[in-house]
Amino acid sequence: MTDFLEHWANQSDANAKLVAQERFITEVTETIWRAMEEVGVNKTELANRIGATKGHVSQVLSGSRNMTLRTLADICFALDLNSKFQVEMQGCDQPWESLGHNVVPFKPSPLRYAQPGNIIMPEQDWPAAA
Repeated sequence: MTDFLEHWANQSDANAKLVAQERFITEVTETIWRAMEEVGVNKTELANRIGATKGHVSQVLSGSRNMTLRTLADICFALDLNSKFQVEMQGCDQPWESLGHNVVPFKPSPLRYAQPGNIIMPEQDWPAAA
């Protein structure tokens, strides 16, 4: 981060939040661009693979359109990528576990789906965050 951007982010929580958003968007889209380059897929081909228009893909990859988790999952599937989600505490060089926090590895439980009408839904309730 540049000195100016760092200084600006430190001026308020709103600025810091905006910088964090932009950093995350950039990280995700740059990763997708690298994967597309690696597998030799252009925006038109990616659009065809996810059932979208090239314009939609361009907007998502430029950051001008909000990329939903569903769209991200579609892109990963289309590029044959395994995705994972990871967060780290800011300003901390120690692993989360070493700070005495319990780490629960993400293991998706097998879900059974039902289709009431034209909507596909999990049969069991999703666990509520407490």
